[in-house]
Amino acid sequence: MRDLIKDAIADLKKSDGFIYVTADGKRVDLHEAAAKGLAVTPVNPKDAVIKKLEAAGLHLSDGRFLNELNELISLISGVGTAAAAKGSKRRSFSESEKSKIVEEWQKVEAAGKKTKAAFAREIGVGYQTFINWLRG
Repeated sequence: MRDLIKDAIADLKKSDGFIYVTADGKRVDLHEAAAKGLAVTPVNPKDAVIKKLEAAGLHLSDGRFLNELNELISLISGVGTAAAAKGSKRRSFSESEKSKIVEEWQKVEAAGKKTKAAFAREIGVGYQTFINWLRG
């Protein structure tokens, strides 16, 4: 299974976008096929990977299965547990961090690029918290 997943990742990371197969299903480089005069068919690697994974029992085109698989992975890895589902853990900012954030806001505000709310979302704090920092 591990080799199958590694092969799937390698196939999807190909830079040319397609893989080429001969009539008997063997994979071949396009330039090599042209040099040998072989007829090839372009195949989207995503489709090929999905077929291989489904043959191994991983039905990635089934949304319900994908959700269950993602939940399993998050539970095993500890990411996305019940605590994370309720919201991220609160974070405290030091006074120096707050000062730097306020200074950064002043630069953004001078450029007129964002609203206060958008900037607060971007840095991961609540709007009212950010407003309090600006006042403080």
